Amino acid sequence: MKKIILFFIIIILFPNYVVGEIKPIKTPLKKLSKQLGNGELIKIKSYQTTSYKGIMEGWYKESPIVIDALITYPKGKGPFPLLLITHSSGGPGEFTESWLKFMRDQQKPLLDMGIATMYLDNFSARGAKHTYRDQSKASLWSTYIDMFMALDYLSKDPKINIKKVGVTGFSRGGNLSIMAAEKRLRDILVSKDLYFAASQPRSAECGLAGMFRNPSPIKETKIWYVHGLAEDYTLPGPCADLMEKMQANGADVKIDLREGWYHLFTGNYEIEFSKNVQYFWKCPMLYTEDDGNFNKEFVDMMIKNGAVKSLDEFNNLSRENPRKAYKTILKGLKKEKCIGKGVTEGGNHGKTFMPEYLAFWKENLLN
Repeated sequence: MKKIILFFIIIILFPNYVVGEIKPIKTPLKKLSKQLGNGELIKIKSYQTTSYKGIMEGWYKESPIVIDALITYPKGKGPFPLLLITHSSGGPGEFTESWLKFMRDQQKPLLDMGIATMYLDNFSARGAKHTYRDQSKASLWSTYIDMFMALDYLSKDPKINIKKVGVTGFSRGGNLSIMAAEKRLRDILVSKDLYFAASQPRSAECGLAGMFRNPSPIKETKIWYVHGLAEDYTLPGPCADLMEKMQANGADVKIDLREGWYHLFTGNYEIEFSKNVQYFWKCPMLYTEDDGNFNKEFVDMMIKNGAVKSLDEFNNLSRENPRKAYKTILKGLKKEKCIGKGVTEGGNHGKTFMPEYLAFWKENLLN
């Protein structure tokens, strides 16, 4: 049985550490560099937060961190376009895995086209090898910051054409690739002149990940969203709805839903079912509102189930005791009895997907 990339949606928002307790681990990007036969290991300054409120109110700056990346340039002087490649809950080790050759196979044709690559490690500096058993080890909002800090880093690299930077990823990495086009994050975190030229997210979780109910897209970012219609893990419907909202708000989005495709469709293994993996798509939808709070419907569910007494109580927990804040969500969802088990992944579509994937980057990063 191949490795399953678990998502465990309910805990993606809240890290279970404070900065002083972080014990970084060795990044697998050094192994990746050996496999690829190229690349320069670099460090990028970033930050941590438990939620959008931490970004909006500025307290993310209280928690600096330095993350790892591997950058490779094509032959020549540049400046080159670049593709930022993100990982899922499986962690940066999936860049090196035998069952996910797609992650490595894309690099050579990209370099041959004249497109630089950057593999981003969101986890090792936070002491996490993966988060598929515990998403709280690295919050999504922290990794959204990483993505924009990488863009800021690249803006200072004379070998990179900063107007031609793309971003891609699946599952958790798909969430990053969607939020790369979020104006509110960009405007707080980096210069308003910066943006990703193109984004290619796959199989993201848009129902219980706390993303914005009302997205504010960066109009310069062209998005090609791909999701399998056969998904029983991260359902396509919530993401399709989000993409339509982004379109309505001015985003350049193509929604591409594939018949018969499941989660991790680029994995080079056949379809498999895992009966013990949890899914949460029967649970109430979780959004972040414009004011930075969770949506009232979700908070009311937690109050009804005795997880918290009020929104203020929950917001205080999310900053002061994030682990306890996570437990309140888990408590609320367990009492809601909405958690199920059994998901399907795989399909071995990487080779058939690769030509159109490369064509997208050629069109949007080279032209």
